[in-house]
Amino acid sequence: ILLIFRLLRVLRFFRVLHFFPNFTQIVKAFKMAMRESYAILLCFFVIIVIFGLLNCSLFKEIAPQYFSTPLESIYSVFRICTVEGWYDIPDTIAAGTSPLIGGLIRLYFVFLLILGGIIGMSFINSIFVDAMVSDNNDDVMKKLDELEKKIDELKKISEKQN
Repeated sequence: ILLIFRLLRVLRFFRVLHFFPNFTQIVKAFKMAMRESYAILLCFFVIIVIFGLLNCSLFKEIAPQYFSTPLESIYSVFRICTVEGWYDIPDTIAAGTSPLIGGLIRLYFVFLLILGGIIGMSFINSIFVDAMVSDNNDDVMKKLDELEKKIDELKKISEKQN
């Protein structure tokens, strides 16, 4: 019972978070960003799994340290897509093959890097950031609408005077 109470002490940390300025707005924006980008994240996950399983079947014997099991293979593809040591994997595979096959393998992994690491991660990042700041855009749009109404009123007043 004491261990459970000690574990619950960790939850006191979340009360401190409410003292940060605009914390509720940040949480609300994060929820909205997750809601808007979950489909893209799911598609990206499916792409990583597909390429992970494909790479597991293609490179299991050549590079067992990266592709021996489907889970290790998915993790290796994730590493490539996050541009973390992406060049080690194709270089290891290419070292055990002929120069022509090694070049084709490097080209394949460059394609995977561009598709997942550069385009995919940038796309996910841009959607997430756009959703996080969209509440700021709403405030700006409200102010613009108010200004347009005031301008329209001024136009009507000036037309009446003419």
